[in-house]
Amino acid sequence: MKLSQFALVFLIIFSCTPFEKEANKNEADSKTISLIAEDSTVVRDVLASTFIFQDGDQEHLIFRDAPASTIYIFDRKSGDLVYKWTKTGDVPGAFSMAVSNLNISESGEIVMVDPNSGLLVFGKDGQLIKRANPVANQWSFGGAFNLFRVNELVTIKGERYLLYSLDKLEAEQEYTAEYLKNRKNLVLTNLETGEHRLILPFPEGSKFLNGKVYPFEDFRPRFLVDEIENKLIVIFQNEPILYTYSWNEGAPELLSSIRIDLPGFEENEGWEPGSIQMAQITDQENEPFPARIQGLEAVENGFLLSYSTKPTDLDNYNRYKSKERTKEGLNQIFEETRRKTVFVDLDGKVFPVDFPDMHYESFQIIDGKIHWMKKPIPGEEAEEFTVYWGELRAD
Repeated sequence: MKLSQFALVFLIIFSCTPFEKEANKNEADSKTISLIAEDSTVVRDVLASTFIFQDGDQEHLIFRDAPASTIYIFDRKSGDLVYKWTKTGDVPGAFSMAVSNLNISESGEIVMVDPNSGLLVFGKDGQLIKRANPVANQWSFGGAFNLFRVNELVTIKGERYLLYSLDKLEAEQEYTAEYLKNRKNLVLTNLETGEHRLILPFPEGSKFLNGKVYPFEDFRPRFLVDEIENKLIVIFQNEPILYTYSWNEGAPELLSSIRIDLPGFEENEGWEPGSIQMAQITDQENEPFPARIQGLEAVENGFLLSYSTKPTDLDNYNRYKSKERTKEGLNQIFEETRRKTVFVDLDGKVFPVDFPDMHYESFQIIDGKIHWMKKPIPGEEAEEFTVYWGELRAD
């Protein structure tokens, strides 16, 4: 997807709207931006343990039952099931529950990355079209299920590529500051040839070049590509700095950076080399619930940025770290670290966004519309699921 496809009717055209005047007058008193549902589709008779909306186009909505490696494709208008297929075991194109959220190409192909099987391209009917080996035999890292888009389909010199985060680290390599200095964070894989190319080292001035080491999740990048505007936008999960690059068909050059003042966000300062392992997702002993930026989407005049913070009740957090844990205390931590989303304008100013309850507390933008799943009723086994789509508006 391209940034230019993410245009939303905000009713916030910053050059001329009352919203801008209000924000300029007193940013703290700025109006709330709300997400308004415009339409929806209900899919029924689904028996799946972890049913996640993945992507869609004008004709179809695609879901995945993660543990079963099963893909469901529904008609967008009627909600009728069109295709259902499973790829497990010793079959061509088999993938695991660790596969990242998939993408639909402009020609309707389903593209996904599995840390063990590599890059896979399917027709909507489940036929395997292409396969590329993984970048290397490495350790892989997952995370909580969500709807956020994590890959980009791009075109370079007439050939199609998938751009994705290098979410795998060499288990046998020594983890030092020098490793981070030499690391490249994104992978470009040619969909036709399967050739891989690593790009994007940490930019000059990033804290990940300060001589310390960090848990892997701290420096996982979130990113966007606008091929028309020749821009690559990157932010790392524990560094609230928005980096803008010229894209240059996969040879990015840093243009600018801007620090984002996210409410309640506390950065990790880093660990001395040798104190944590390379394959460590978080420091479970000292910082089990770090602040993390988990989603980045482009909208008109800015971005939607989704993140979580550290727990705010430090006494309760310290009891948890000391293993003096209670069910009530853990539930409080989960509530305090719930994911939240804000609007960030092109100058880096942050505005609140009023979102409805969302299943998996996440969303995806398709053809300029925000798509999200209705949250099921707690304690009830759902067999039907609703996907809404709509746009942002100023109250």
